[in-house]
Amino acid sequence: MIDLHTPTLLLVILVVSFTLSATLASVARRFKRDGMMYWAWGFVLHTLTYVLFVLRGHISDLVSVVLANTLLAISFALISEGVQQFLQVRWSRWLVWAPVPLVAVLFFVLLGHAHTRIILSGVIIAWQCALIAWQLGSQPDKTTGRGAYFVIGSFLAISAAFVLRTVGALSGEAGIGSINTSNPVQSATFLFVSVALMMVCQGLVLMTNERADERNRLLAMQDELTGLSNRRFIMEALALQLAQARRSGKPVSILMLDVDHFKSINDTYGHLTGDRVLRHLAAGLRNRLREQDMAGRWGGEEFLVVLPDTDAVGAVALADHLRADVESAGWSTPDGRSISLTVSIGVHTCDSAPEALDTVISAADEALYRAKQAGRNRVEQG
Repeated sequence: MIDLHTPTLLLVILVVSFTLSATLASVARRFKRDGMMYWAWGFVLHTLTYVLFVLRGHISDLVSVVLANTLLAISFALISEGVQQFLQVRWSRWLVWAPVPLVAVLFFVLLGHAHTRIILSGVIIAWQCALIAWQLGSQPDKTTGRGAYFVIGSFLAISAAFVLRTVGALSGEAGIGSINTSNPVQSATFLFVSVALMMVCQGLVLMTNERADERNRLLAMQDELTGLSNRRFIMEALALQLAQARRSGKPVSILMLDVDHFKSINDTYGHLTGDRVLRHLAAGLRNRLREQDMAGRWGGEEFLVVLPDTDAVGAVALADHLRADVESAGWSTPDGRSISLTVSIGVHTCDSAPEALDTVISAADEALYRAKQAGRNRVEQG
């Protein structure tokens, strides 16, 4: 194995860590709710740690050994906190922060026992890095794209490097008791760390950007208030279903649903209550519909539901179930006042004859208008 100059490798890690901390800090404000602020501070402390390591022998061992390793443990704990904030989950705090006081106390007590400190630091740092990798790997549904894999792989590499250093200390590798001594184990450890740190930063930034892109994609498709499809996306979905229906000959139905007297709800109880009603109504639609059905907010208090492979009888039956669900739901304001809420629904079914998108929507809208003219809280078929 090539025996590299360890002090130079430590200096490389210091420069890399400083560059990464500056990079993360420059974008932390924009992504602070995604853990970026924790990561930026973690790399700031990581940089300071290696400053103290480089100064080993020129400053007090209390600073270059005890304080430096304590700061290193804190840096990984902050990165772990950032991962939890990014994933929007919370694990037991002692798993994340217990290594910090443990390092501070043990390294103070063992200040004169270099080999023992090497073994302890290797085990503790390997544990912290493996914990970060496990946190990300255990929540695949909370990450998007490949950034998380970069971070997981990088922290597993750092963990493996410090396990290697621990094994070297246990096997009596010459010179490993001093951090500034050059030997193959030291060289491999710090070379791994310097490369892995660059991959960590790239992974964290990529992971955050991928989430931002996913949010933008969802905003382009979803109604922000209700979480249902927005008007543009539900129209695209309906156009696709109509095209498939023409090819397959299977029916497709749509429901145009409108909340009765919604303006009076806003005027009487306030717009926040009106928004709450729309969110609950959207949740009720999601619970009642099949997996292949689609619902979207058409505008204001109107919703459009697309029902693939559904004939007129099935569509009217579903519409009446939805109407009855809303009427019997027992709606109330946050302060406990009851709200009488009903909906009117227009139904239109395309059987065999192909119909244009505008024609289908217009037919459902006309059926909804008739339902309102006939007294509301009813279903009409167009």
